[in-house]
Amino acid sequence: MNALYLSEADVTTLLDIRLAIDVVEEAFRRLAAGEASNVPRQRAKAPGVVLHSMSAAAPYLGLVGWKCYTTTRQGARFLLGLYDQAGELTALVEADRLGQLRTGATTAVAAEWMAAPQAGEAGMFGAGHQAETQLAALAAVRPLKRAFVYSRSEEKRLAFAQRMSRQLAIEVVPVDRPQEAAQDLPIVITATTSAVPVFDGHDLAEGALVAAVGSNWLTRAEI
Repeated sequence: MNALYLSEADVTTLLDIRLAIDVVEEAFRRLAAGEASNVPRQRAKAPGVVLHSMSAAAPYLGLVGWKCYTTTRQGARFLLGLYDQAGELTALVEADRLGQLRTGATTAVAAEWMAAPQAGEAGMFGAGHQAETQLAALAAVRPLKRAFVYSRSEEKRLAFAQRMSRQLAIEVVPVDRPQEAAQDLPIVITATTSAVPVFDGHDLAEGALVAAVGSNWLTRAEI
């Protein structure tokens, strides 16, 4: 076995958000055409740790693969494995940054096809690492000039606004009320761990795109 190993640093160097968007869109096209398959997430639980696993096949690339990650009180660890058509392991990839980019790219593909072409503003619920790539991906496909960010933590939303304003060269405005990150905006993104809805649907503009990318647990529902 002579598999390639890519670290988080390697992924950050090799993959940018534009490439991630193109790859994710191609994957959706292939999936819709029946040229790829995707197995939903499964979980195995033990005291103090949960193992999450997903798998997929991309015959057009000659690859099958899996992504597994563990969650504990100390955090999460992510790993991806790829195999060729002979069943040989071809790559192991540390997959935290990869997951961030892929999740952001999914929202960008949705925005490309479903959001108003000239949408220049967006609302962002959440100020964590997933929120960062959500906003960056959106800015890659829409002429984003201003984003309004809400988080229950004032400190986090202020830091997020400063950081993303510099990174994307747009105005990122921290807001004190959830309504301000949803009301009359063409695009609203939620990337939280909330167990209850984070905004009132009556605040949404007609035709707004809502990208809900937060928790995948049944006990949490951000919209």
